[in-house]
Amino acid sequence: MNDKTLNMLGLMRRAGKLLIGHDAVLLSVRQGKAAAVILTSDASPRHKREIEAAGFDGKIIELPCTMEEAGFSVGKKSCIFATEDSGFVKAIDKTITKEGFAL
Repeated sequence: MNDKTLNMLGLMRRAGKLLIGHDAVLLSVRQGKAAAVILTSDASPRHKREIEAAGFDGKIIELPCTMEEAGFSVGKKSCIFATEDSGFVKAIDKTITKEGFAL
């Protein structure tokens, strides 16, 4: 995985636009605020099921990195993230597409 996607996660965190962890993400989804949910490759399938069961109709992005790698970029280890900022969703889509990963 290219560092651009991980750098984007770090930028989102520094900008205050990244929700980290199961509880924060699920709350944002239930409130209808989340624009995208981001999962690492080693996230439990339960996380995706819970997000879908909460009625999330936004984008679920599955990153080809582990929670260790993502945690290093954002400063907090987690396998599930979300953003409520559609601009960052477009930016992370672009970095992943350039790296050749399917969404």
